[in-house]
Amino acid sequence: MLSWPLFTVHIRHDRDIVHARQRARLVADRLGFEVPDQTRIATAVSEVCRNAYAYAGGGKAEFRLQETGSRVALVVEVVDQGPGISELEDILAGRYRSRTGMGLGLLGAQRLMDRLEIDTSPGGTSVKLTRVSAKPLDMPAQEFIGKLMDELARQQPLDPVEEVQRQNQELLSSLNDLRQREEELLEANAALRASVVEKEVLLKEVYHRVKNNLQIISSLVSLKARKSNNPLVRQELDDVRSRIHSLSIVHEKLYQSDDLARVDLSGYVRDLCAHLRTSFTARGDGPELVVETEQVALGLDMAIQLGLLINEIVTNAFKHAFPDGARGEIRVSLQVMPNERLRLEVRDNGKGMPEEATDSLGMNLIRALATRVEGVLEIGGGADGGRGTTVTVTMPLHGD
Repeated sequence: MLSWPLFTVHIRHDRDIVHARQRARLVADRLGFEVPDQTRIATAVSEVCRNAYAYAGGGKAEFRLQETGSRVALVVEVVDQGPGISELEDILAGRYRSRTGMGLGLLGAQRLMDRLEIDTSPGGTSVKLTRVSAKPLDMPAQEFIGKLMDELARQQPLDPVEEVQRQNQELLSSLNDLRQREEELLEANAALRASVVEKEVLLKEVYHRVKNNLQIISSLVSLKARKSNNPLVRQELDDVRSRIHSLSIVHEKLYQSDDLARVDLSGYVRDLCAHLRTSFTARGDGPELVVETEQVALGLDMAIQLGLLINEIVTNAFKHAFPDGARGEIRVSLQVMPNERLRLEVRDNGKGMPEEATDSLGMNLIRALATRVEGVLEIGGGADGGRGTTVTVTMPLHGD
């Protein structure tokens, strides 16, 4: 990597800091930087030079060009023989501010340049600032340096008062730029807010139409079931209709919710179970269905899988644990467990699961759905060794 020394500015007085700033701006201008970037580079150089003067009693700023790919970089290394910077790590992390503002100066220089490298010890500090040129040189480096040095030799140092006036003009220019950018950001934010509102309206419309279409399909399946003379066919079609309805409830919840990405699990499970109880106990007989859920929100896909899982387990309980409308209780519980786990438990006090039901379509679906939610499926007896069946699925809690 080629490097070409330019000049050195010794920092012994305030006017030397002004001189270093002035030269940094001129080099930046000749390297093709726009005026705002010239100001940033000059400000970073003056901040680091001022630190060396204020905290180390002075130092020197070495300017050079360095090859970096097809372009060159301006490198300014400010070296002092001061006591070092003991709080450097906290300063660069933004956790430390001295009463005189040293931390702010280094942080500002870090933001203004492409790279800031600091080597500090009790014997002194070296701060290296690097900014890559905006465009390649339009002449050989040696020729560019020769012309630059001739121009620097002819340059008359600015009076400190003139430099302050110039800095004030630069600040005013920067404030105008910031004000313009703020107006542009406000306009962009307004456009984004309008876009978000439009997206929400469209999503709600999609959820609403999906829910309506699912309800139409459910009605068609129900009509087909009523026309069938085969009890087994009617039962299978009723099961299909129940699964479709569980999907419909999800989209209805999303349509009614302010959060269009996640489903409120508590309300969804209660509505789903209420629908299932109505389907199986139309005359008011049959078991009671008790629902206990904690407040938790799930992403759409996870909520659909869980809804289908609850649908199959509760349906099996109604069909096999309480045949012919027998009395009893089915209890559905959803509990958030430690380590981001969700536990679904469906427990009944019915006659228990017959052996032939373990290989039914419903049980096969339960196993498949438990796998889809990365859950562990357990099937056991009733509570405290009593009558009935307990089905438990413990799964990761994916809330997004």
